[in-house]
Amino acid sequence: MYFNSNEKEHIIVIGGNVSGLAAASQARRNTPDAEITVLESGNYISYGTCGLPYFISGIIDDINKLFVYTPRFFEEERKIKILLNHKAIKLNPQKREIFVQTLESNLQKILNYDKLVICSGAVPFDLGIEVSRLNNVFFFRNVEDTLRLKDFIGKNIPKKAVVVGAGSIGLLMAEALTKIGIKVTVVEKAQRIFSGFEDEISAILQKKLIAEGIDLMLGTRIASALPDDNGLVKSISTNNEETLNAIETDLIILSAGIRANTDFVKGTSIELGKSGAIKTSPKLQTAYSNIYAAGDCACVKNIVTGKCDFIPTANNAAKTGRIAGDNITGGDIIFPGSAGTTVDQIFGFEIAKTGISFVEALDLNYNAVKITGNYSSHAKVIPGTQTITAALIVDIKTRKILGAQMIGKEGVAKRIDTFATAITCQMTIDDVYMLDLSYSPGTSTVWDPVNKICGQALLDLSKRRF
Repeated sequence: MYFNSNEKEHIIVIGGNVSGLAAASQARRNTPDAEITVLESGNYISYGTCGLPYFISGIIDDINKLFVYTPRFFEEERKIKILLNHKAIKLNPQKREIFVQTLESNLQKILNYDKLVICSGAVPFDLGIEVSRLNNVFFFRNVEDTLRLKDFIGKNIPKKAVVVGAGSIGLLMAEALTKIGIKVTVVEKAQRIFSGFEDEISAILQKKLIAEGIDLMLGTRIASALPDDNGLVKSISTNNEETLNAIETDLIILSAGIRANTDFVKGTSIELGKSGAIKTSPKLQTAYSNIYAAGDCACVKNIVTGKCDFIPTANNAAKTGRIAGDNITGGDIIFPGSAGTTVDQIFGFEIAKTGISFVEALDLNYNAVKITGNYSSHAKVIPGTQTITAALIVDIKTRKILGAQMIGKEGVAKRIDTFATAITCQMTIDDVYMLDLSYSPGTSTVWDPVNKICGQALLDLSKRRF
């Protein structure tokens, strides 16, 4: 068997999702004879995490549709060994050892490697609630979480739910639960939803959530959630003085953000940065020449600020995983960085951003200005035009675009991609204003919203006195 030869170089990849499998696959392309083993702490690999809320709402009717490849495919077609339920708990880089806990048998063992790629992903923030003891409190990060929640809903037919966290996952789950008839209360510690967005953008979505019947408790934290004798939380209390009575609930979903899953590297010389993510070189190498890191557990360069940042997106995971797998097997590729481009679809709205926010720009001492405006998604002569609300963050001195955000019911994603390209290429508002963008009455206006807001920015800057 190709797994057992002691003469072959052994590459271990920690993590069996996007970045880990991209790393293992690229390493196999470069080194046909190496032993390659992927350690996955859960029962499943190669699935689309972003699609999990749609399984809860019923839009996706079969969880198996989310799986791209099976373990058998990797073992038979790519000769990559997949070890499920193998959780890395400690690392000894000097001895090239990984201490692994096998979750099915709860036994520990040591695996040796020649080269290691850490793609261990991220884990939810711990809010001090011991989920494993409570039957109706759920994280929502992986397939296991999703199946457990789906099973609970099917058996218990809950009427009320509390979602903790008003970021992307929290609001996607709030929508999914609402669609299947569950009354949702969202508890968020910040004073507004989607706090990484400008007020002008998040306020539109916030108004939509309220219209859909979702109760929002902003500037609020859970103070207590005590289970009954059956391990069920029936109500929660908060720190919000306006809430005199406890909030009744049949289930709780904890989605208050994520951090890098890197506890097992503590005690080594691997340096950690923001949110516990591993700091790497531009080639994704750690402090050890034979250890690389990629995906949601690793920092990447923010192409706007030039700083090491925690930007956990699916695109970054796929790209950094492939680059790490290439470089650890002789490649010489640099990951150029990320603008943090994201888009979500929530209650019919596309909400997207790229680059940094206005507050971030000011905190980083940019002499920045924010321009906002409302634009038509396409020519008004064609029925169905929608309003796109946009915010543009511009550095006054260089006129370069630092960030862009948009919300609307159509045409947002393609336009945020234009701004992501502009930021990557360090284009100015002058450049983007004159971009030759496509036009037809049913898809845009003659001056596209991208052109228009840059024109608005040019006018704004021309009126300023420096």
